[in-house]
This record gives sequence, structure tokens and C-alpha cells, in this order.
Amino acid sequence: MGLLLLALIVTLIVRSRPSLGMLLAGAIWLGFTVFWSLTAGRRGPGRSEESAESRGVRQNLLALSLLLLFASIPGLGWLLIPPNSWHAPAGLAIMAAATLLHVWARVHLGRNWSSEVMIKTDHQLVRTGPYRFVRHPIYTAILGLAFGTAIVSGRLVSMLGAAVFTYAYIRKLRLEERALGATFGSAWEDYRRHSWALVPWLY
Repeated sequence: MGLLLLALIVTLIVRSRPSLGMLLAGAIWLGFTVFWSLTAGRRGPGRSEESAESRGVRQNLLALSLLLLFASIPGLGWLLIPPNSWHAPAGLAIMAAATLLHVWARVHLGRNWSSEVMIKTDHQLVRTGPYRFVRHPIYTAILGLAFGTAIVSGRLVSMLGAAVFTYAYIRKLRLEERALGATFGSAWEDYRRHSWALVPWLY
């Protein structure tokens, strides 16, 4: 993510004349992005990593996703969730829980974490904390942020943004699982059989 993504979020929030709920959703995204940037650190050495072309595709998808989540796009402003008293608090609660999940997962992943698909020279297969249940809890958290924002918004265009986020991270997940399978072999296969990719009992 980084400073460019932070600037994009701020610009979209300001230009969309948001409701209070969307302002709070934007604030959660800003806090998430700042935490991500401050804790990224320097990238360690890697044995294998994602191609620059693949990273570029994902970055473009994420920019499109944020545009759809926050921007007012003519013709796509239909409400899927009628205005009511519950949808904004429910969406914000999902976003808050997703942020906590992200922090929890990052603590357990430690030096193995990278914003890219990368196998580091000292990579370990982490199965503690949220990794006991799902193999990619950080991706689960990011999708929780996206769908929580869409619920706060209630608009079709925001739901489309969450759908693009989902496609981008399932694509990344599959690349990462191939790399982990090639690195850890039978240990990875055992872990995969006893865990879920993103959401227990669903996927």
C-alpha cells in the first residue's frame, strides 16, 4: 500500500461528500494504511517472489477497488441497502474487528510478512494465533474492511469495489499458496487440510 494509496483514499473521501458513517469508514482505512506503512520495514532477502507485472496488476486492481468503494460514480449510485439505523454501525463494527484481526495476524506472522508474494530465505510456516484457523487472515481482514465499507455505504458501486478487492486477493492467495506448497511440501499439505483459506466453513 503506502503513501500513494493513502493519498488516493484521502482524495476520494474529500471529493465524495461523505456521510458521517463513510467519514468514519475512511478514518479506519487511513489508520489501517498508516499502520501498514509504518510496520512494513525493509524487505528481507527472498528465495522467490512475485513478478513486477503481477504486482502491478494487483496494485491497479486495489486502486480501482478504492475508487469504487469511496467515489461517487454517475449511474452506479443505486442503494442496495435502504437507509436505516443499523447498516452504518454494523459495517463499522465489521471494519473494527477486521483491523484487530489484521494486527493479531501481523504479530504472529512477524518477520515472515511481506506485502508481496515472497518466500524469504528464513521463511517459517506459521500456524499460531489466527493462522490456526485460516491460512490468510490478513487477506480476510482486508476483505472485511472492504465489505464493511460497502455495508456502511449501502451503494451498488461500493459492493462492486468489495467484489474487485475479493478478486484481487483470491488471485494473490492462489499465487502465494503455490509458492508455499513448493517450499514446505507435506507440511503445507497437512496445514491446508486442517485449515480454511479465508473464512472458516465458507472458503
